[in-house]
Amino acid sequence: MEASQPRLPVKRMREFLASDAPAREASAARFMSGVGLVVTPVSVLLGPMIGWGLSGLLVAVLLPFTAYELTILALIRRGRYAAWMPWVNALLETSIPCAVISVDLTKQGAEYALTSPPIVVWGAVVMMSVVRASRGLSLAAGILAACEYLIFYFGFAYPMLPAHALVTLGPAMIGIRAFLLLCAGIGGAVLANVLLRKAEEALSAVRAQDLMSKYFLHEPIGAGGMAEVFRATYCPEGGFEKTVAIKRVLPTFSNDPHFVDLFRFEAHLCSRLIHPNIVQVTDVGRFDGRYILAMEFVDGLPLHALLKAPASLLPLSAVSYLGAELAAALDYLHRRTDEQGKPLELVHRDVNPPNVLISRIGEVKLSDFGVAHAATRQEAGSDHIVGKPSYISPEQARHLPLDGRSDLFCLGLTMYEALTGVRVLRGATRDETIASVFEKPVPPHQLRPDVTPELEKVIFDLLAQNPDARPTTGR
Repeated sequence: MEASQPRLPVKRMREFLASDAPAREASAARFMSGVGLVVTPVSVLLGPMIGWGLSGLLVAVLLPFTAYELTILALIRRGRYAAWMPWVNALLETSIPCAVISVDLTKQGAEYALTSPPIVVWGAVVMMSVVRASRGLSLAAGILAACEYLIFYFGFAYPMLPAHALVTLGPAMIGIRAFLLLCAGIGGAVLANVLLRKAEEALSAVRAQDLMSKYFLHEPIGAGGMAEVFRATYCPEGGFEKTVAIKRVLPTFSNDPHFVDLFRFEAHLCSRLIHPNIVQVTDVGRFDGRYILAMEFVDGLPLHALLKAPASLLPLSAVSYLGAELAAALDYLHRRTDEQGKPLELVHRDVNPPNVLISRIGEVKLSDFGVAHAATRQEAGSDHIVGKPSYISPEQARHLPLDGRSDLFCLGLTMYEALTGVRVLRGATRDETIASVFEKPVPPHQLRPDVTPELEKVIFDLLAQNPDARPTTGR
């Protein structure tokens, strides 16, 4: 499966904002119509105090505005949203304070109009345009409010002011107020810009954790020289969720043809390996130029981490159980056949504690088949050792063809370490470590007196130098 190149966060954000525009406009229309439905009857109730003439004019202005907003809300609910609505609605809402103070000018005079409540809330009305998430619209609302205020003042209110009007009603202060209205629009544009940028950054962060629209990455749970492993949630549409492990190839190796071949072989092989002691692979793909592998999540620890825990050595029964479970997995692997029933002669070639997972309920799972290979394709005489130098068989050290008994030798190395806490193959250098495979290890009972002769014999049988002296199969 090859995932298509994901869209850029900015483009996705713009598409989302475009699709969400009707809902946002409906919210604005709902709020403004609600304000109109409240202020209109209040204007009537204030009639005895402010005069019925002024009260009537306010109602005459507010009723059409409220009816318009209710009409817009009804159209949006019926799916008849249009792209012109945000602009017309925002500019109309911005003009309402100017209409109200014009009524005040007519009935109460210039001083009253220039100090009435609509002047105070005008800037807030301009800032409301931010809900449309449009920088241009917010700026246009600020410019419109500033221009309307200046036209209202110099064209109508200023000639009506008395000769000794308040200093706060002079041209200089009015100019400052108009500038503040413009600043409200600029502030709205800046706020809209910040919100859009932060939303894009959040989308980018989510996108970095979202793989192929169905996996969401959580914390890393493992890392190697060529790949990293994360706990992840498999969450396709429909609300279904399942915890999985995602193995993601490091960028350096995603363009390495040899490694990509190994990775694809691992995916192809593991998808066909169905066994309770083998980590199941469920999906494979390429996302953002990097290969990923979705695997069964084992809630527990790799064996090497368990062995490093500050506790006593594993009980003999636990080591015996561990060996039996891994032997079952290897027996299954070595006996696998193709669709025609022909033996595949598979060899894991990397059996070691980091690749053995132990769940909290005691399950033993063999993982990491990235270097698994068919024995028939093993090239004799190659000077390249596949696998970790501390966990190789004598055949691997000699660059000889391998079969399943090589994995059984590595099983012996793993059991020995699990039993004694001591690694068999050690050295100051890589060459010394590899050379130590030809040396006979210290008998486990000398490092741990409670080791039984039977268990020690099993381990030494597995660690026989001659493959013919080892058990023939994991079974």
